[in-house]
Amino acid sequence: MLDFNTSALRRSAAVEDIHTAIDAALIKGAQTERRRTYVGASSIGGGCERRIQYEYLQTSPDPDYVPEARTQRIFARGHMTEELAVKWLRDAGYDLRTHKPDGKQFGFKTANEKFAGHCDGIIMSGPGIKTPCIWEHKALGSKSWKAIEKHGLTKSKPEYCDQIALYQAYMDLTAPALFMATCMDDMAIYLELVDFDQGRAQAASDRAVAIILDSEAKALRPKVSDEPDFWLCKGCSFKSRCHDGRAVL
Repeated sequence: MLDFNTSALRRSAAVEDIHTAIDAALIKGAQTERRRTYVGASSIGGGCERRIQYEYLQTSPDPDYVPEARTQRIFARGHMTEELAVKWLRDAGYDLRTHKPDGKQFGFKTANEKFAGHCDGIIMSGPGIKTPCIWEHKALGSKSWKAIEKHGLTKSKPEYCDQIALYQAYMDLTAPALFMATCMDDMAIYLELVDFDQGRAQAASDRAVAIILDSEAKALRPKVSDEPDFWLCKGCSFKSRCHDGRAVL
């Protein structure tokens, strides 16, 4: 007897095999992706300096750590949404450049290329803003998006402000940056002009230098929490190393 029940179709072996194959390909891609050899501006405002340190040193993930395929799909969705945002701004009359003539991203390198960052784009001209200026885009879930809409970027996502301030400082583009966030739940957009904060840029730069120097001296930076179930630790690829007494460089 044929069973047209939708739950039975979802549970079919063929469907499960396809799902498994897609996830496996995504996981393999994440595991073989080329890793950074520098401290990145996009990560310096993160909550855990030790994680930044491990990533900078290209420390091997925990043996039992496996990237989540769903997370990789979320990253991919963010890239696609950024491409849409670029088109929206260009169609609205903004001369937004995302790459140099040689195809490379705009950004900066300093400290013997041990600290670097690449911005999403530079707006060269357009109505209502002082140009040229940094453009930064984030694709966010509704919770984060609503928090920014309610409280503003500085209060709700200070790590994004650190990132933007570093671009403004090192790229000598101190006009107010245009921050743009797209809500992945309903595609609403949020826009905010972010003034250059020299003190924030200096503090973030100092943090990066401290992480680099301590890493080279084999000195551990502080971890964000002593509790392995803390929300920032749960999905960390260095969770076991950090919390089971093997936290060494």
